[in-house]
Amino acid sequence: MSDSAKLPRVDFDSTETVGSTRWMRLETLSYHVADENSTDGSGSSVRKWDRAVRTTKVGEGTSMKMLAILYHQSIQQTHKQYNSPLHDPNDISRDEIVCVKQYRPPVDAYTIELPAGLIDAGEEPANAAVREFQEETGYIGKVLDVSPASYLSPGLTNESACLVRLEVDMTQEANLKNYENQSLHDGLEGCEKDRGLEKLMIPRVGMLNALHDMQQKEGVKVFAALYSLALGMQIGEGATCIEKDFFPLVNLDDNQCDQVVPALRDSGFLIVKSSLLDLELQQKALAASARILELSSKTVTHPSDPKQYMMLSFDDLGGEDLSEVSVDVRIIKEYYSSLRKIRDILLQSIASGIGMDDAEFFSRQHNENNDSIRLLNYLHGDENTANRCKEHSDYGTLTLLLTDGVGGLEAFVDGKWRQVPYVEGALIVNIGSILSEWTRQDLKATLHRVAGPASIGSTTSTNDLLKAVSVQRRSIAYFADPNPNVATTLSKSNDHSLENEDNMTIDEYIQWRSGGTGADR
Repeated sequence: MSDSAKLPRVDFDSTETVGSTRWMRLETLSYHVADENSTDGSGSSVRKWDRAVRTTKVGEGTSMKMLAILYHQSIQQTHKQYNSPLHDPNDISRDEIVCVKQYRPPVDAYTIELPAGLIDAGEEPANAAVREFQEETGYIGKVLDVSPASYLSPGLTNESACLVRLEVDMTQEANLKNYENQSLHDGLEGCEKDRGLEKLMIPRVGMLNALHDMQQKEGVKVFAALYSLALGMQIGEGATCIEKDFFPLVNLDDNQCDQVVPALRDSGFLIVKSSLLDLELQQKALAASARILELSSKTVTHPSDPKQYMMLSFDDLGGEDLSEVSVDVRIIKEYYSSLRKIRDILLQSIASGIGMDDAEFFSRQHNENNDSIRLLNYLHGDENTANRCKEHSDYGTLTLLLTDGVGGLEAFVDGKWRQVPYVEGALIVNIGSILSEWTRQDLKATLHRVAGPASIGSTTSTNDLLKAVSVQRRSIAYFADPNPNVATTLSKSNDHSLENEDNMTIDEYIQWRSGGTGADR
C-alpha cells in the first residue's frame, strides 16, 4: 500500500513534548494529509495538532465510568420503610442512578458525574470498577458488563474510558446501611475529600429534568456522558409514548363506543367527547365552580395538598347552604345532569365491550344516582412544589374529570408517570377500584396525580410544570358510585349477579377507603 493511501496519519517520531507534570503531558503532533500541490512531490503535507496525554496511560481504556442503578424493588425487599401496600414494587419511577457530586478546579464549579476512576497498570477494568465504585460511593457492586474503550474528547486528548455497568445487591447489609447513610464512608482519598466528593442519587425516570433542575438551582455542571445518558433515556421514554397512544380520544356520538374497553384495559384512562356536554356548558361550569369556591363558606382547604375543594351530591345543590351562589348552582346542576347521561353510555359500552349479554347490567347498579362531584381549585406554587394532588387511585366505578387545561395531571402507565393530555371540549375518564374488581382487574384502576416541578419521576418537562404552578388550576371531578347497598364483589355465577360475598356494601367500602364518610376521596 502506498504512503498516500494511509493518509491522514500521525508521525509519532516527530512528536514534541511542550510540557509535563506528574499526571499530564502536553504534546504537539505532526500529521500528514493528502496534498496534490505538495512542493516535495510526496503528495502530502504536514499539519500540527496539540493534545493532552495522561502520563499514566498504557494502551486503551486507561479509566472507567461506572453506571449503577438502584432498583426500588430490591430496596423494598430489604427496607422496612417500603414494606407497605402503598408502595408498588414494580414502580420504576423510584429507581435511582448512582452519581457523584464534586468540585472540579478546571471548570471552577461542582459537577454531577458518573462515578469514575483510573485503571492501574496490569489491572482489569472490572476489578478497577469495583474498587473505585466502593471508594467513591460506599457501595459494593457486582460487574454486569464492560464496554470497549471509547474516547471522551478526541479533539483534545487521547484519553479513553470503559463504561462498566454494575449491579448493587441491596440484600447486603453494608449496601443497605450505605443507602440509609448509616455507615461511615472512609474510602475517599485526600484530594477527593478536599473537593467534597459525595454520592448522589438521581431518579432514573425523569433524570434529564432532574439534572436541569440542579443546573438551574445549584449552578452545577453536568458531565457530558451523564447528560447524554439522560437524554437518551428521555428519548426512549418519548419513543414509547409515540409508539402507543395511552390516552385515546373517543367520540361517543360517532359509534366509537367499541373503543372504550380497549383503552380502559390498556391504561385505565381515556378521553371522551359527547354532544350531551358541549364546550359552552363546560366553560360555564368551570367558571361557576370557581365562584362557588371563592364565595361559599363551605369551601375546604385540603390538609396536605395545596388545593381547595367542595364535595357535593346532587341534593346538596338544592340546599340553603349554597343560596348565596344560586345562579352558579343552577349551572352546576345542569352540568351534573349531563354527566349522568354520559356515565350511563360509558357503563353500557363497558358491559358490551367485556362481553356481557346484558348491556344494561352496570347502569342498573347506578340507577339510584349514588354519585357526587368535587369542585377543585389548586393554589399557586413555585419550583419547590411537588404533587399538587397526591398519588392515588379512585374508589368507585367511573370518574369523569373536566379541567381548565392547566397541566400537571399524570397517570402511572407502563412504569412511567405520563402526562394526560388536555383536549378542549372533552372529558377525562378513568376507572375506579370497584369497577376494576367487578371486571377481575380486566379494567385498570390506575394511579394518578397532579404533579409539580419537584415531583419525583415525572416525564412532563420541568418548564411545563413550572408554567402550570404559576397559575391556579381548576377542575371538576364527577365520581360515579354504584347504589349504596350493592355489593363490592361481582358473583362468578353466569347471571353476573351481585352477591355480598365479603359482607361489604358500596357505602361501607367508600367509608373504608376514605377512612371516614368518603368526603376526602
